[in-house]
Amino acid sequence: MAWRWPNFQVDAAQLRRGATSKKAYGLLAATSFLESALLPLSVDVIALPMMVGAPKKAMNVAHVALLASVFGGMLGYLIGFAFLETIGQWIISTYGLEAAFAQFQQQATTNNMAAATAIFLGAVTPVPFKLVCLGAGILHINPILFVVAAFAGRALRFYAFALVFVMFGQQMTDWAGRNLKLFSALVIVITILGFVMVAYWPKA
Repeated sequence: MAWRWPNFQVDAAQLRRGATSKKAYGLLAATSFLESALLPLSVDVIALPMMVGAPKKAMNVAHVALLASVFGGMLGYLIGFAFLETIGQWIISTYGLEAAFAQFQQQATTNNMAAATAIFLGAVTPVPFKLVCLGAGILHINPILFVVAAFAGRALRFYAFALVFVMFGQQMTDWAGRNLKLFSALVIVITILGFVMVAYWPKA
């Protein structure tokens, strides 16, 4: 007998209840923090469903994701700065980020503007943010420059998503409720895209 994908049915009310729960915000903050420093997670897996479920709260989701991500990024920076030979090197080798880090290093060490640009682009795109944070710490990039560029990039990323949901949220909520499997697949594709971009990190 052929295996069949379970026929999930989730309506807008169910999405809204899950998206506005305290547990959801706690999970969002934890995921955003850990993604920036340690684990191969994507905050989009949590943030996007929350924005779909409660589009009027999308800006709140962006606030939490942004602050947790920046604080997690500071931890990632510290790991790269002070613990390269132990935790930092383990993270780089475990996730196969050696080549991507080499390219980041080549781009970021030219001057302060190049470093800020590399950090900003890494914070906006689906590239694993931990690569940027660890790399900035390893290269001893000015910590204030790192925080400002990372904050700006992550803010643009999260608030751009939030603005879309604020403007078109109800339509997207209704669509996601009717097409849960497709919506889940799109979130997963965004996550995978980050690792694909790392594999093909552009040369300077």
